[in-house]
Amino acid sequence: MDSIINSSPIIVISRKVEKDFPVKYVSNNIRQFGYIPEDFYSGGVKYADLIHPDDKKIVLKAFKYLNKQLTEFIQEYRIITRFGETRYVEDRVHIKSYDNENVHIEGTILDITERKHHELIRQQRSSNNEKPLTEISLEDVLGLLVTNAEKVRSGLTCAVMLLDKKKQHICRVVAPNLPLFFKESIEGIEIGYGVCSCGTALYMGERIIVDSIEEHPYWARHREVALKAGIKASWAEPIVASTGEILGAFVMYFNVPFEPKKACFKYLKANADLAAIEIEHRIINETFRESEHKFKTIFNNINDQIYVSELNGNLIDVNQVVVDNLGYSKDYILKSSPLDIVPSWYVQRASELIKVIERDRKAMYEAAAVRKDGFVIPLEINARMIDYNGKKTILSVARDITERKKAEKAKLLNESRLEALIKLNEMTAASLDEIAEFAKEEAVRLTESKLGYLAFMNADETALIMHSWSNSAMSECGISDKRFIYPIKTTGLWGEAVRQRKPTITNDYSAPSKLKKGYPEGHVALTRHMNVPIFDGDHIVAVVGVGNKDEDYDESDVRQLTLLMQGMWKLVQQKQLIGALSKYSEELSKANTELRSVNMIKSEFLAESMKKGHDSLHGYDVFDDETLNLLDDSQKEAISTLLRNSERLKRLVDTVLYSNLQQSGKIEYSFAPVNIGSVLSDALLNLILLIDEKELALEKDIPAGLPIARGDKEKLTEMFVYLVHNAINITPKGKSIGVGVYEEDGYLHVTVTDTGEGIDKDLIPHLFNKMYQVEDSITRMYQGLESSLYICKDTVVAHQGNIWIESEIGQGSSVHVRIPKWSEMEHT
Repeated sequence: MDSIINSSPIIVISRKVEKDFPVKYVSNNIRQFGYIPEDFYSGGVKYADLIHPDDKKIVLKAFKYLNKQLTEFIQEYRIITRFGETRYVEDRVHIKSYDNENVHIEGTILDITERKHHELIRQQRSSNNEKPLTEISLEDVLGLLVTNAEKVRSGLTCAVMLLDKKKQHICRVVAPNLPLFFKESIEGIEIGYGVCSCGTALYMGERIIVDSIEEHPYWARHREVALKAGIKASWAEPIVASTGEILGAFVMYFNVPFEPKKACFKYLKANADLAAIEIEHRIINETFRESEHKFKTIFNNINDQIYVSELNGNLIDVNQVVVDNLGYSKDYILKSSPLDIVPSWYVQRASELIKVIERDRKAMYEAAAVRKDGFVIPLEINARMIDYNGKKTILSVARDITERKKAEKAKLLNESRLEALIKLNEMTAASLDEIAEFAKEEAVRLTESKLGYLAFMNADETALIMHSWSNSAMSECGISDKRFIYPIKTTGLWGEAVRQRKPTITNDYSAPSKLKKGYPEGHVALTRHMNVPIFDGDHIVAVVGVGNKDEDYDESDVRQLTLLMQGMWKLVQQKQLIGALSKYSEELSKANTELRSVNMIKSEFLAESMKKGHDSLHGYDVFDDETLNLLDDSQKEAISTLLRNSERLKRLVDTVLYSNLQQSGKIEYSFAPVNIGSVLSDALLNLILLIDEKELALEKDIPAGLPIARGDKEKLTEMFVYLVHNAINITPKGKSIGVGVYEEDGYLHVTVTDTGEGIDKDLIPHLFNKMYQVEDSITRMYQGLESSLYICKDTVVAHQGNIWIESEIGQGSSVHVRIPKWSEMEHT
């Protein structure tokens, strides 16, 4: 067993609970810190002598009260090696009493200095949006090292000075908290004896301490700029690579004259060593080799599970951590076959790995162990050949990498989700069915579900119309007569997303619930279920559902489905609008073709009139009168279609442009005090010719002295132009329209009325959508209103107001708009 311990980085130690905690036993590998066991057995060195002065009080206090509060604990702190280096260690200890007077602290010590350095790098990675290590600049890493070093003392500012390739000049100063003018004065200077503290240290290759810049000759040429920066003392430690090459200097500046103590030298050197590690790694290999080196260093020093096995794979010994983590007894582990505690995929490659270890004497690879409860623990294995009682064996030190695997899986999933959104965005040439099918299958894949479905909502949100089930669900489903329409009132859990108007998650589908209606025989059995409503404004247009994920659904799945399906809906909407534009453009073209016959009639009539001797003026008058009489019904219908579809096309174009501006965030409002009476007058003035053309009576009720409203005058004027224009369009010739305004609580209430045929109540809510296809011939005259009403509603919402329509068939309609008044607080 001693050979195992001394071949590993873990130091076994026993300390007596007395003053300064004398060491009763320590393994031979304590030599890594420059000591030998005899140093401790002789009493010349006690364990307290190793502990860093800044950590000693906390550590000794923990040791002193350990047996009173806890039987065991893990503590991280710093020690001072015999070489004068500061190292971080992890101390795992527990109390053992041999009798009432002999109480020992027994445990293990592991050097974790490299891990601490890696944590520093990880902090820098997290501050750089989780970029790969090779993508984080050297300056950012050194900057973090510098700022961390500054935390030990107030008034301390640190810097890393880097040498150029020729080792003659300081080429870069990494010091986030030094004044810019000071850094600029240092960068580019030629190193040499007496050139500041850093220039001299780099030239001499040794530590330089200047405890008073005001007096020291090294600062003669740069004393003024240093004092201007508030620097009174300067210490510089060369940053030396493992090859002995000087890479730069770690410099500590103080705002008061300051003479260092012995511990200060150690702190200065420790930071220079950390900087050397990072710089040297970048020099050796900027990408893969540096990353691999750090990876191996970390996992070689964080060792939890220890396995000793024969070359045939049979286990000889394991430590207690293996027993605790796997849940088996040690006796069971050693007597059982390796097949019982490892997954089948590892058994298949175990013999190959053993050959690699025999050939190279070591190997690092991923494996796994099966816990007693069946859970598989992924492991990172660092294995090497050792002699164990004169026998060749394999020592494997393993670390649980469950969290790392989860993080890698999450990263891959996020990348996959982003790729899905990009692919969806590129499907502009695909059909609507292809777009919906892609989004549905991606919803299943990206949530790691076993099945899914996509259903579209009918216009009045009373029923889900099933578009399709996922391929996996269809292959398992045994229902021959599948339903395609699901009324919301009678649908169970699947309808909750619509009824609650928010995503719903059921992670235990088998649990009793009064909301469930059951599913028919042959339906795919559900274990978990989630469905998400897709909104267009405040209108639900579709519902996507997924089921039977191995793990619970969570908010991450909700976000994924929402993003994916919103992207799908925007693409569907875009294609619908483009299709509508194409449709009405075709109708316009057809109507224009029919109207060409009018021009032909005009030409023929004019030629005939001239033959009969009519003068040009007289011919023009006769042509106007008689040509109009010559128009047949089809030509009149063509003119009507042309005008109607021109208006419809304009509205659709306006909606498309507005929607694009809205999505890109380019619609801006400028709120100020607004006179609503003036706004309404401007809107009516824009439309007065249309009102006169249809011989409509205009009934105005706009009192003088109305309160000021809060609004964007330009946007409000445009909105009321739309509303009045709609009223003109649907009011028969010779009838009337009305515009009125009055105060109501904290609002100004505007009404725009018409005397048209009225609007069906079921149709009204959908007129505020971006585009609502009305096929009923009776209500066809209202087709197109939704394009402008959608813009009007968006404008009112931006003003924190309300808009609605009241109508009865045969009685006309009223559009109501409430805009907040300008408050006294806003006046102030």
